[in-house]
Order: sequence, then C-alpha cells, then structure tokens
Amino acid sequence: MTEYQRVAMLEPPQSVVSVILDTDAAAEVDDQFAIAYAVRCAELGELKLEGIHASLSDENPAESLERNYQEILKVLDIMHLEKYKEISFRGCTAKYTGEPMMSDAVNNMIRVARDESREGPLYVVTTGCGTNVANAIQAAPDIKDKIVVVWLAGNSLHWNNTMECNLWTDTKAGEFLLDCEVPLVLLPAYNVVSELRTTIYELEYYLSDKNDICDYLLGLVRNYKGPERKEGEAWSKVIWDVAGVAYVMHPYWFATRLNPTPVFGYNWINDPGRHLMRLCDNLKRDAIYMSLFEKLGGC
Repeated sequence: MTEYQRVAMLEPPQSVVSVILDTDAAAEVDDQFAIAYAVRCAELGELKLEGIHASLSDENPAESLERNYQEILKVLDIMHLEKYKEISFRGCTAKYTGEPMMSDAVNNMIRVARDESREGPLYVVTTGCGTNVANAIQAAPDIKDKIVVVWLAGNSLHWNNTMECNLWTDTKAGEFLLDCEVPLVLLPAYNVVSELRTTIYELEYYLSDKNDICDYLLGLVRNYKGPERKEGEAWSKVIWDVAGVAYVMHPYWFATRLNPTPVFGYNWINDPGRHLMRLCDNLKRDAIYMSLFEKLGGC
C-alpha cells in the first residue's frame, strides 16, 4: 500500500460501514456500553456489524478471554438479541509473539476483510489490546489493504507517558500495529477520550427504568470499585469504549488530523518520516452521550 492509498482509506467514513468490534468485554464497565451501542446501531441500520470478538485482558490470557467472551453473550442475552451470538467469537488465548496464532475471531476477521462484495474498508473497532488484530494481519498480510483499525490506545502525544492498558496489556501486539502500516485511527485515552466522563446521576437520569440493558449498564457503574472511586468523595466515570463506535458513525464529532505514526515506548517517540495515521485530538462529548442515551433507551 502506498502512502496515498493509506491516506485515502483514512478519510472519515461518509456512509454506513461494516464493523467488527474487538473488545475485552468484562475488563471494566465501559465495553458493555460499547457492545450495546454497536448492536443497537446495527439494528437501526446505522452500521453493519460483522463480528463481536473477545480479546484477552490481563496476565491470565486464556481465563480473561473466556470471561470477556461470556460477557459479550450476557449483554446479547439481556438485550434479547441472541442472533448476534452467531457473529460473536473467541479471540487468541495468548499474547502476540510474532508468529500468527489462529482463533475463531482471527478467522472471522480475515474472512470478512476479504469479502469482495463489501463497498469500502472493514472498520475494526478495537477497544482492548491489539492481540487479535495483530495476529490476523500477521496471518493474512493482504487484509492491511482492506481494513481500517480504529483503536483506543495509549495517551495523547504530548502526555508524559503511554501507560494505558490497551497498549500495554500486549506490548508486542501494540508495537506491531503501530509499525505494520495498516491504516490506523488512534483514539488516545488521556487527554482525549477521557473527555467522555459522566456521573452516576447523569446515567440515572437517562437510563434508569428504561429497559433491561439500561438497568444492567447502570448497575455496573453503581457497583464499580475502581481505584478512582473513593468513598465519600466526588466521583465520575469515563465510559471510554463508546468512542470507537461513535467514530465510525459520526466522525465529524471527532477533531482528527493526519499525523506520522509514533514509535512505541514508555513515551511516544515522534518521527516525522513515519507512515501517516489519523490522530484524534478532541471529541464532542455531549453529542456522543446523547446518541448513546437515545440508542440505549430505545431498546
């Protein structure tokens, strides 16, 4: 792929696109929002959902993968949309090594990417580590010409470190995705997607008593025990992973630009000679949340 071809693929989508959602669904409380959002948008014809893939998420890869896969199925059950189980697949059971590891998710990603009947690229919205995507590209390098990876990973380029779980859970996969020249839309965590901060009071106002999935998602946040939540203190929560789903439907809600792909390290290493990616610098928090609330509340 030439730089011209990569830049053309990185143009923000203008119509309904085909999407695979690759997610560490049980790792936190935000992936469940992203799954429900993507499924509802697919039901409304706003995107074509071609797969929901479970990725690993911690130092017990096989165990975390299974938890994440079962959480995908649970969300679909609660939404009474079991038909999407047919496109829900387990990913790789170990971190990326440089040698391709096959899995149901990898096989599905390759199959869908190679589908000649699709118009435009396949968008692989990656809300966890890059393991499944890296293995799919390693196993089938030709799919780099057919996919755009939309990845929530790392922090903004001027942040003082890259320490973010999606990038650091599988560092070899992350390094590969940054180096392999696949068309990449990078959604940094801090100081960009972290704008998607909300409170339990806002979530209760828009989601309480609407339907089963809204009640489930609201309960996840109510019961969240993460390190940023301290008893008796003001508290808010970032629902990170809805950003990738929102981007493929409403890219004009995201301030993006072409930028040389940085080199992976504890700090980003900027090299102006590197291949271009699309970098997000800011997003319209309120528009994204209103879309999310409207879709979830309409189940």
